[in-house]
Amino acid sequence: MSKRPHSVAYPQLSEEVEHNLLPGISLKRLDLFLEGPYNDFNLTSVLDRIRLDDVETVRMTIWSAPTIEKVPFEEAVQNLQGPDIQVLKKGDLIGGSWSQHWVKVEIMIPVSFRESDEPVVFEFDPSCEALIFDRNGHPLHGITGGPNSTITAYPGYVEDRRIEHIIPREAVQAGKYECYIEVACNGIFGIGINGYRHHEPDMNMKYHLASADLVQIRSEAHALQVDFQILKQFARSPEGEKSSLSRQALKAANEIMNVFSRDSEERIDESIRKGRTIAMRVIGASVTDMDDDETKIWAIGHCHIDTGWLWRYAHTQQKIARSWSTQIDLMDRYPEHQFTASSAQQYVWLEQLYPTLFQKVKRAVLDQKFHPIGGSWLEHDCVLPSGESLIRQYLYGQRWFEEKFGVRSNIAWLPDTFGYASQLPQILRLAGIDYFFTQKLSWNNINIFPHSTFNWSGLDGSRVLAHMTPTDTYNAQANFSELQKGIIQNKNLESTDQCLLLFGNGDGGGGPISLMLEKLRRLNSSCKKNQEIPKVKIASAEKFFEHLCETTDGGKTLSDWKGELYFELHRGIFTSQAKIKNGNQTMEKLLRDVEYFATIASFSAPNYEYPKDQLDDIWHDVMLNHFHDVLPGTSIKMVNDDAIEIYEKRTRQAQHILDQALRALFPYELGEGGQLAIFDGTRIPRQQVVEVPHLLNHRAEGEDTQVSHEDSTTTLAYCRIDNNGIGSLLSPDSCAQPSIVQDGSTLTLSNSIIKLTISNGRITSLYDSVLGRELVTSGVGGIKTAGLMIYDDYPLSYDAWDAEIYHLKMGREILFDEVEVLRVEPLRSTIRTISRFGKSEVVLDISIDAMERDESQRPSIRIDAKVNWHETHKFLKFALPLDIHSSTATYGTQFGIIERPTHRNTSIDQAKFEVPAHMFADLSESGYGVSLISNYKYGYAVEGNTMRISLLRSATAPDVDQDRGYHEFTFNILPHLGRLVESGVYKRALTLTNPLRIYRTKSIPKLPITFDLQQGNQSQGIILETIKRGENDFIFDSKDRTIILRLYESLGGRSKASLRISGIPTPKAIKWLNVLEEPELFSHDPVQWETKNDSVEITMDFRCFEIKTLGIYFD
Repeated sequence: MSKRPHSVAYPQLSEEVEHNLLPGISLKRLDLFLEGPYNDFNLTSVLDRIRLDDVETVRMTIWSAPTIEKVPFEEAVQNLQGPDIQVLKKGDLIGGSWSQHWVKVEIMIPVSFRESDEPVVFEFDPSCEALIFDRNGHPLHGITGGPNSTITAYPGYVEDRRIEHIIPREAVQAGKYECYIEVACNGIFGIGINGYRHHEPDMNMKYHLASADLVQIRSEAHALQVDFQILKQFARSPEGEKSSLSRQALKAANEIMNVFSRDSEERIDESIRKGRTIAMRVIGASVTDMDDDETKIWAIGHCHIDTGWLWRYAHTQQKIARSWSTQIDLMDRYPEHQFTASSAQQYVWLEQLYPTLFQKVKRAVLDQKFHPIGGSWLEHDCVLPSGESLIRQYLYGQRWFEEKFGVRSNIAWLPDTFGYASQLPQILRLAGIDYFFTQKLSWNNINIFPHSTFNWSGLDGSRVLAHMTPTDTYNAQANFSELQKGIIQNKNLESTDQCLLLFGNGDGGGGPISLMLEKLRRLNSSCKKNQEIPKVKIASAEKFFEHLCETTDGGKTLSDWKGELYFELHRGIFTSQAKIKNGNQTMEKLLRDVEYFATIASFSAPNYEYPKDQLDDIWHDVMLNHFHDVLPGTSIKMVNDDAIEIYEKRTRQAQHILDQALRALFPYELGEGGQLAIFDGTRIPRQQVVEVPHLLNHRAEGEDTQVSHEDSTTTLAYCRIDNNGIGSLLSPDSCAQPSIVQDGSTLTLSNSIIKLTISNGRITSLYDSVLGRELVTSGVGGIKTAGLMIYDDYPLSYDAWDAEIYHLKMGREILFDEVEVLRVEPLRSTIRTISRFGKSEVVLDISIDAMERDESQRPSIRIDAKVNWHETHKFLKFALPLDIHSSTATYGTQFGIIERPTHRNTSIDQAKFEVPAHMFADLSESGYGVSLISNYKYGYAVEGNTMRISLLRSATAPDVDQDRGYHEFTFNILPHLGRLVESGVYKRALTLTNPLRIYRTKSIPKLPITFDLQQGNQSQGIILETIKRGENDFIFDSKDRTIILRLYESLGGRSKASLRISGIPTPKAIKWLNVLEEPELFSHDPVQWETKNDSVEITMDFRCFEIKTLGIYFD
C-alpha cells in the first residue's frame, strides 16, 4: 500500500522539550517590550537610527505675544524679524498659562540623512499645543506636546501625543528646511489646577521645550511597534485561554521578543524583519482597501472639539485648525482615511481665520473624504434652548453647509449633549434629518439605557432612526477591545449586529493620529485570518446609517423609544450659571419680538429694510452660546465671562433694532406724548398690571388710570393687551384688588379669591376662598410649610454638572428672619421677607396683583427674589407642599408639555429626581392644580405632593466663583381650576414669563398688519410663536417677499384653527414649509385659504404637538 507524501516530515526521534506558554508570565512579559524598566534595551531603544539636537542642526528663534490673544501669521512673521525675539533651545521656558508664542525653525539636514530612504522627522514637543505652518503661512498639522492624556478609569489607554513633523522628501534632498510654529501654552484639555481636568485653570503653569530633535527613524521598527501593540491586545482578550486568537497572539508576541537583538545595526534590522514575519502569522499583511462584505464595525475618523469648555472660544479656533489640518495631512498619507466633523460655527471660524486650510477642507469634502455632519450650527444643548432656538440651529446650519459645500446632513450628531428633548425628533425631521447619533446616555449613573439602535419617537409621533454606539465613546483609540465592545455590548443584536466606531482624540480636539490608522489596517487584515475579530471598515456615518436603514427594513425590525431621552447624570446643569441662562432667554424673547415688528415694518413702513444681516449676526452669537458646555454652565470662568459679554452686547443691539422697527411703524406716534404704548410679542389678549419705568411714566391724558408707586425705578399701571400685542392703559376700578391683613407676626396677603399666610417664618397657608380649600399641607422629607430650602450639594464626580439624589435628604428649611408689609395698594400688595443664612441674604417680595373679576381664574402669587449668594456647595430651592394627589406632574417643554412620575416606584422613576422644564411645572388632580412658573429657572423636583423649583447652586469647578454674587429673578405660584390641559395655564405662563415693551406715545398705535388666530372649542392649545421674513428673500437678486409663520399645538390635542391676516396684499401663494422654509415635504398638503373682506383667512388642522411652518409669498 503506497503512502501519501507529506510536505513536512514528522521525525521519529526528538530531544526537543517544547511546552505551552505560562499565561501569567508570558502575558506580563509583553509589558516589557515597548515600555517599562528596559527602555534602553527593548524595541523602544531602536526606533531611531539617528537623533540630532545640536544648535547647528536645529536653529530656533521665538517671539512672545504681549497678550494671551491669538496673533495672525503675517503679524507673527513680521515680529520674528524684529528686536523682541530670543534664541530658543531645547529645555528653555516657552511661557506661562494661556500665553501665545511663535517660533521660527531653521533645520540643516546632514548628508547622511539625504543618502537614506528612511523618513526624516522633526520632533517638536513644547509640552503644550502647537500648529506648524509652512513658510507661506499654510497650516500643515497640529502638535500635541506633553505626556498622553490620562483617564482615571483607563490608565495608559489614550494616545493623543503627536510631536513629529515629517520633513518633505524634497527638503531632505535640498539639505535645508524652514517652518513656523504657533505655540499655545495650554494642554489639550486646558490647564486644570493640580492636574484635575474639570477644575479651574492653573494660572501659574509653565511650559518648557522638551524636544526639538531632528530624527531619522527606523520605519520597520515603528511598524513592528504597532504590530506588537495589536498582538498584545489580542493576547489580552477577555476570552483568554478559551480564545484561539488570544493564544496565537500571545505565542507570536513572545517569539518576537525572543528573536529581538540589538547587538549591531545589522542584527537589529534582521531581528525586526523576523519579528514582522512572525506577526504576520496572526495579523496578516496590512491592507488599505476595506470592502463592505460582512462589515460589523463602521469606523469613521472623528474629533470632538468642545466649542467652549475648559478653554475660550478663541482657543477653540486654534484647536480646529490644529485638528483639521492634521486630518488633511493624514489623508495625504493614508488614502483610506475619512473624517467627519460637525458644527457650522467651527467651519465659519476656519474660513475666516485659516482660509487656505478651509480650501483644503473644501476639496476634501468634494472628494468625500472629509464629511460635514450634524446639520446644526454647533453641538447644542437640547434641553435648555427654546424650541425656536433649536429650529434656528438647523435652519442656519443646514443652509450654511449647503451654501459652502453643496451638501446637507441627514444625521443629527450630538455625541456629548446632556439629554435630548422630546420634540427634537420632529424638529429634526422637519430639518431634513432622518438619523440621530449620540453615546451620552452610556454615562447614565443609575440605569443602563436598553438600546443601541432603535427608533426614537417624539411628542407628536415623529421619529428618527437612532444609534448609540455600544463602544460607549466618541474618542475611540482604534483598539481591539473597542471592536469587541461593539459586538458584545450591542443591545439590539436580534435586529442588527453593526455599529459605528468614532476613532480619534476629542473633547479638546486632536482627532485621529497615524497610529490609529495603522492599527485599523492591522485589525482589518487580521479579521481575514480569524473570525474572532469583527470586520472593521472605514466609511462615512451616512453610509452606515443608510445600510442600517436598509437592513432593518426602514427601522421596522428595531425597538421603539417614545418621549424624551432623559440623561441620568448632569442634573445640576438646569441651574448652574444663572446669568448665562438669563442671558439666553432674554435674547430668545427679544429676537422673537424684533422679528415680529421688523417683519410688519418691512411690509408697511416706507424706506424700512428688514435688518437681516444684523439679525443673522445676533442669532449666530446666541446659537454659539447654546453650546452644550456653555448654556448648561459647565465651563471655566473665562468662557462664562465671554458668554455674558456676548449677551450684554447683543441685547443692546437687538433692543436698538426693535426701537428702529417700532419707530418706522409709528413715526408720528412714538416719542414724546402723554400716553403709553405697550407692545407684547406673545400677542395673548389679557388684562394685567404692568411695571412702567419712571422715565416713561405719564398719566394717560383723558383716562381714569391709577398709577401706583412701587420703588425708585418703576411705577405700576393697569393695561389691556389685544391679540396683536398692542396694549393700552386701563382703569383698574372694576378689578379684584389685593390687600394685606396683619395679626401680630402673622401676615395674610389676599384678594377675593386666594389667601396666602406667612407665620413663624414660613408660608403656612395658601387658601382658595371661593372653594374653601387649603392647599398647603405637610409634604415629603419633613417639609411642612412652603418657603426656601437649602441643601448640601456634594456630587460624586462633576461639580457644576451634577446633583445627586442624596442631596434631597440633606436639606433644611430657611426661615424668614424679617417679614414686613412693603405696600398695600390697589394694583399690587406686597409682603417683603428677608432670610439670612451662611454668608447669604435672600429678599422675597411676595405679591398679588389686581386682576379681572372672574371666579374661574385664580391670581398668580408673584415672588420677586433679590439674592446676595455667597455659599459653597449649597443648593437653594423653593418648596411648596400641596394637598394635591397625583402620580404624575406636568412640565413645560419646547413646543409642548411632558408628564413625569411623582413616585419613585422603579429605578427609572428614581433617576428623575431633578428634571428640566420650560416655564412651569404643574401638579394637578381632577378639578384643581397648582403651577410653579419661572422665566429662566429650569430645574424642578416634584416628589409626591411636594413641588420644588431650583434657584441657585454654588459649585466650585470648573468655575470656582460659580453664581456667587447678586441675582434678581421672579417666579410665580399659580393655582388653577381643572387639570393643566384644561386650565389655560400654558398661555398664562407665557404671559408671566415674557416681558412687555413700553414706549411713550402721542396716541395708541394700531398695527398696519394684524394676525388674528381663532381656535375652535376642541382645543385652545395652538400658539403662534414666530413671525419673520423668509430666508430666501435675502438671497442675491431675489425678488421674493415672504412672511414666515411658525405655529404649534402645545397641549397634546388635535385642533382646528383659522388665522385671519389683515393689512397685506393678496398673496401669490401660501404653502406649508419645513423648518428650512422649503415646501417639498408638504407638496401633497395644500394650504386651505381664501381672501375675504380685504383679509386672508387660512384654515388649519393640527395633530397633537404638531409644529407647522407657513410661508406667505408676495410678488
